[in-house]
Amino acid sequence: MTREERWRAAISPPAEVSKADTGLRFTDILFGFVIKELFVRLQNWGHLAGVVRWQLVTGTALVLGSWIGFRRSLNRTAYEVKFFNLPFWRFLLDQVMVILYFYIAVLTSADPKATVSSASLLHATVVVLLVIFVLYLVWDFGGLIMAWAKDDDGYKYREIDEKERKPTAKPSPQDWPAFWITFAFLAAFVILYAVIDHVRLGGRGTQIAFVIATALLVLYRFAKEVKTSWRTLSKDAASTTPRPPEGVRKPGASAASS
Repeated sequence: MTREERWRAAISPPAEVSKADTGLRFTDILFGFVIKELFVRLQNWGHLAGVVRWQLVTGTALVLGSWIGFRRSLNRTAYEVKFFNLPFWRFLLDQVMVILYFYIAVLTSADPKATVSSASLLHATVVVLLVIFVLYLVWDFGGLIMAWAKDDDGYKYREIDEKERKPTAKPSPQDWPAFWITFAFLAAFVILYAVIDHVRLGGRGTQIAFVIATALLVLYRFAKEVKTSWRTLSKDAASTTPRPPEGVRKPGASAASS
């Protein structure tokens, strides 16, 4: 191995399919801590102010939707996380997002009698949601970068055969729909932030803003789920389409095209 090859392997380690899926399990544990904090507060539902209830509903929609999306995502890489490959940076983004989920979960006090400023609670929640959606967009773009990445053998991160758990000859699909869905909802949260930052909202207006934020989170996850389902169905249909036997021409095909 030459010096150049050693440096290249250190800076950009070779792609390797993960066997233990450690990153997934580690992130699941962190999600558990966040959900626990939400449940500690939700158990005092009858004693909470309206704005606190809606903030917790928003936080719950964010965390549960994110966990389901994390589990269901077709773009969550099955490649081993190494220092400092592309899966590592996306794994790091996952951990930063979970920290922000935790921050939203503990914005309200575990004491149901604690006083809270409705405007401050709304502003802090929406700002963190904005940051989270920026990270979502970066995460989706990271998937595109992985699909583009190449090494000496061609595409570095290729599509993986789920049964064999081995890379195929196909490059990873470029999921532009996921990127543009995230971009559209990021724009929606930018508009929501602009409204709450320039309009003086009362108690009822603050609750309505939380309702809108919750609705956007649910719609975002629904859009991502529909996209995932359609892509899975298309992939299954393509894999079950019968191929003509070797040497048999398709109807209408010329000798030049065969």
